[in-house]
Amino acid sequence: MKILVTGGKGLLGRNIEAQIGKEHSLIFTDIEEWDITDEGQGEEFIRIHRPDAVINLAAYTDVDGCEVEVEKAWRINCEGPSKLARLCERYGVKLLHTSTDYVFDGTKDTPYKEEDEPNPLSVYGRTKLQGEVEVLKINPSALIVRLEWLYGEGGENFITKVVRLAKERGRIEVVDDQKGSPTYAPDVVLPIKKLLEKGLSGIYHVANSGSCTWFQFAKEVFSLLKIDAEVNPITSDRLNRKAKRPSNSVYDCTKLKRDTGISLRSWQDALRAYLINTP
Repeated sequence: MKILVTGGKGLLGRNIEAQIGKEHSLIFTDIEEWDITDEGQGEEFIRIHRPDAVINLAAYTDVDGCEVEVEKAWRINCEGPSKLARLCERYGVKLLHTSTDYVFDGTKDTPYKEEDEPNPLSVYGRTKLQGEVEVLKINPSALIVRLEWLYGEGGENFITKVVRLAKERGRIEVVDDQKGSPTYAPDVVLPIKKLLEKGLSGIYHVANSGSCTWFQFAKEVFSLLKIDAEVNPITSDRLNRKAKRPSNSVYDCTKLKRDTGISLRSWQDALRAYLINTP
């Protein structure tokens, strides 16, 4: 299978290259080569390379920045994917588009299923949700893979930030009223590969199993790294961020297990693999 990856220079793109590239032909692009909001540029790419599938990783992911640059957020997170869906529909190319837990408001007491009603709290969440809606309306055979709390090699993430701050200050404060499933980027590549190979469509939740708060996640990071730093829990209100975050981002990944046979390992085991290089 020949797969074209947009937004390929980011965290997930690097892991896709390392794993899927062993079995499939991959073509990576980023905004310098292909701005997904430029439909003409996209059409030229698809006509030249003739991919069997496109994995869209391109997005404006600065959650607080989206509250300020609203037009940019809509252009990249909604208009871009809709143009990509139109191109893939026109040329018979399978599209896999990545989305987020921010499409939910977090008020549900149990893990979120794919069919649960979205209700985003932020501009980022609203633009990503509308991107999903447009993609499936234009291209019903497309795949939407919702990810959450992603980390791994290839750029700054929550772990690198808290470790740096702890070493600089000796103490940090971390929110303890947002719950989710920290997800190791290499672990989501096999589900993406399997979903594409099986020709599935619709929405799938993909995350490491289990859940914790950001505070609990930070505590586990410091425990594994043996960092002696004071970690104090705080509420989200104390941070006074521009964008509101969902209090519950935990996914129910039963559909993924049912359709692919894949069940991701616990977030604790994945974190241990990342930090101390266990298998």
